[in-house]
Amino acid sequence: MVVGVTGGIASGKTAVCRMFESEGAKVVDADRVGRVVVEEDFGILKALRMEFGAGMLTPEETLDRRKMGKLVFANPEARAKLERIVHPPLLLRLREEIRQALREDQKRTVVVDAALIVECGIANWFDVVVMVQASERSRIKRLMRRNGLSRKETLDRIRSQLSDAERAKAAAFVIWNDGDMDQLKRRALKVWREINGRSEKKRLTEGPF
Repeated sequence: MVVGVTGGIASGKTAVCRMFESEGAKVVDADRVGRVVVEEDFGILKALRMEFGAGMLTPEETLDRRKMGKLVFANPEARAKLERIVHPPLLLRLREEIRQALREDQKRTVVVDAALIVECGIANWFDVVVMVQASERSRIKRLMRRNGLSRKETLDRIRSQLSDAERAKAAAFVIWNDGDMDQLKRRALKVWREINGRSEKKRLTEGPF
C-alpha cells in the first residue's frame, strides 16, 4: 500500500506520519525531498536566482527558505513562478523515492508526508489519502510558536493553501487534530488499523508504481 498524508500547514500531518512510522510504515517526506532537490540541483538554484534575484540566496549560495517563504506566501504570482521551477523535479524525485521504498520491501506500507497532494494532482498515486485537519486558530498558534513567524506571515502561509474542504474531496480518512497528542495518537492508530485492514483484503496486481 502507498498512503498519502496531507493537510494544511501546522495541521499535524507530520506527527501522524511519525505515528504511522512507529507502527511499521516507511515514511517518505516530500519537504525533505524538496530540500534535497533544491540543494543538489545547481540548475534549479540558477533558475531561482535568475527569477527572484541573488538576494534569495544565502552567502553560501543556498536558498534562503525564510526569505523565499515570506515572498511567495504573500504573493500568488511569485508562488506560481516558484512552483513552475521546483515542482517538476521534486515530483520526479518523490516518485522515485516511493518506488525505491516499494522495491526495498513490498510488504511494508509506504506513507508519503506531502501537503500538496491535491494541488499537484497526484492523489491518484496513492491507494489511500489521509487528511489531517485542525482549526485555523490551532494552526496559527502552532505555526507562530514553531516557526517564530508574525501573525501576518502565519496567516499568509495558511491562506495561501488549498481549503480543507477541497483537500477532503480526495481523502478516504480525515483525522481531526485540535486536542492533545494522546487524542491524536488514538485517532491516527484507528485509521492505521483500517488502512491495514484494506491492505490485507486487497493485493494490487498493478498500480502507478
